[in-house]
Amino acid sequence: MNRRRFLRLSACASAALLTSSRTAFAADAEIEITPQPAGPQISPDLYGHFIEHLGGVIYDGIWVGADSKIANVNGIRKQFVDDMKHLRAPNLRWPGGCFADGYHWRDGIGDPAHRPRTYNYWQASMPAGYDHTEPNRFGIHEFMRLCRLTGAQPYLAANMNSGSPGEFHDWVSYCNAPAGTVSLADERAANGDKDPFAVRWWGVGNESWGCGGDMNPAEYANLYRRFVTQFPAYEPKPTLVAVGPRGHAKDLDLDWTRSFFESMTTGGHRSRIDGLSIHYYTDFRRSQEHVATFDAGGWFDVLREGARIETVIEQHWAIMAKYDPSHHTKLVVDEWGVWYPVGEEIAPNYLLSQPLTLRDALHTAITLDIFNRHADKISMANVAQTINCIHSLFLAKGDRYVRTPVYSVFEMYRPHMGAQQAQLRIHCEDLKVPSRSASAATMPALSGSASIQGKTLTVTLTNPSLDTPLTSRLRLASGNILEGKGTILTHANMAASNTFDHLTDVQPAPFAVSIRGSGSAVTLPPRSIVALELALS
Repeated sequence: MNRRRFLRLSACASAALLTSSRTAFAADAEIEITPQPAGPQISPDLYGHFIEHLGGVIYDGIWVGADSKIANVNGIRKQFVDDMKHLRAPNLRWPGGCFADGYHWRDGIGDPAHRPRTYNYWQASMPAGYDHTEPNRFGIHEFMRLCRLTGAQPYLAANMNSGSPGEFHDWVSYCNAPAGTVSLADERAANGDKDPFAVRWWGVGNESWGCGGDMNPAEYANLYRRFVTQFPAYEPKPTLVAVGPRGHAKDLDLDWTRSFFESMTTGGHRSRIDGLSIHYYTDFRRSQEHVATFDAGGWFDVLREGARIETVIEQHWAIMAKYDPSHHTKLVVDEWGVWYPVGEEIAPNYLLSQPLTLRDALHTAITLDIFNRHADKISMANVAQTINCIHSLFLAKGDRYVRTPVYSVFEMYRPHMGAQQAQLRIHCEDLKVPSRSASAATMPALSGSASIQGKTLTVTLTNPSLDTPLTSRLRLASGNILEGKGTILTHANMAASNTFDHLTDVQPAPFAVSIRGSGSAVTLPPRSIVALELALS
């Protein structure tokens, strides 16, 4: 460890290691937590999800068909429904992704036997011998059924590339108009859903700088205004999300945000922007990094690159402030996760599926803590993607199904959802780490966040070290801790994972918490994530 000390001030508290100021013992980290009387809420929507018609995500991952021997609810995999309910999944983004900008919603309504088979942007990448077409068996009614079964709010992405404003507005009316009003509402009722879908979240395009149209910011701004100007006025009031930057670009794509807002705020334009989408992948697609086998340099490079999302959030937020001082527009991180090179898929036609490991669990914890600490800036985030693709919580193939270590992190972090952000100060040392890309690299030796709901303080902490435990002491600015309990996720093997043959190799376990008045002492083992729930006086 580097003996240089650093102070990290976060708008969200992260330390579950407390000790009375009168207690004398050596600690690697000291943490102060101050619950804020009017701190921002950590929106449940920061723990959102994303599913796309890509490889095995929809077909087999989620949709198995009503006649399948796999347990299902009207064709939807029952185990997936049960696990998403358990996580209290707040939202689901669909139908894409790049698929959205070639998708026409009418292809997915009506009698499934008569729905057209169409082109799919992703399926065109299938290996030879596999079906390259989109069957459209899973459309808007099936998606809404999934949302109702899981309790998730729908987040729909409009087709701005091959679609039109009129097609978009018709989709809004089809989803949200009350039966007996416009003909599109009656058509929805005839297709089995009399009640409106009440979709609030609408993405106006997807990655318009790339697969969504290869536009520049001014071109996109012009098209955005056309799509939202006569947005059908049905309840609920929409949250309109504009396409923002590719944050994982080397330059963070700051010019996209700057130029888009410049185009939207000059010339007397009045179109509302409720959210600005950011896509941030911890991008190792063109590297030699492997998902399941790696060394210490690979471990730390992934975690360090993942933590860079904090800089992305802060820099784009600062640009937005110049054009929107009141910050009406919030950030929406609707694609995030670690993206590795191809070659380790669970099957050749399950494009971009990856065998997630303990490393990806720590990446998830660090990312969610960053979102918590910036809850005043972010209104939604969506992991990419929930099943059978990139940073998945689940892998499924036929009747085989497994929860990845990433699932456990979402489970451990549930108490943060809807809680009030607490202020955190961590005094700790930087950790010197090996790296494949730098001769000398450092990262925080402790990261985390904290929140309070009623009299319960939740603290989540991550020790990324591969070999060194971290002893910490946590102190409350006021009040005492009456009791506490904890959960830990770790493993002796940094590349440990859950597989179809070994479902529970990486699992959370109880973690003892010692309370001492206004604080507590905790030692985090290496390679660990700890979640503490502390009852306050």
